Amino acid sequence: MISQRTIPVGAVVCCEIFQFFEHTGIYIGDGQIVELAGSGLVRSLSFNRFLADRSGAELIFATSPAGNIIGSEIAANRAIEQIYSYQNYDLLRNNCHRFTYSCISGDSLPLTSFFDLKQALAKYWRFTPNWQHTRRS
Repeated sequence: MISQRTIPVGAVVCCEIFQFFEHTGIYIGDGQIVELAGSGLVRSLSFNRFLADRSGAELIFATSPAGNIIGSEIAANRAIEQIYSYQNYDLLRNNCHRFTYSCISGDSLPLTSFFDLKQALAKYWRFTPNWQHTRRS
């Protein structure tokens, strides 16, 4: 697994859910990921809790074409500011991908799927990110 010390704050983190869906959040440091849960609660979780009750044993990080994990202190701060707040969660209209993108960009787009998030990030960053898979320890 990647050392937590090498993961920049504000990194986009993803995991698979039973190989059919993906779930995303923002890394904020100290082994914590901020996510929008299905209950609508924005919360901070450890890597293991982020993966718990999901199928994957891998965390997936967005990387630059050079292979570096992409981070943003601004994105981390946007995520931190929302911890313990509630949103009107909707699987198609207001989900984890929309939350993740809003932390990165400051904009709220109607992103239905991980594919939509990848497209929006590529447009925002002006390059197509790669996705680095790493097994949890």
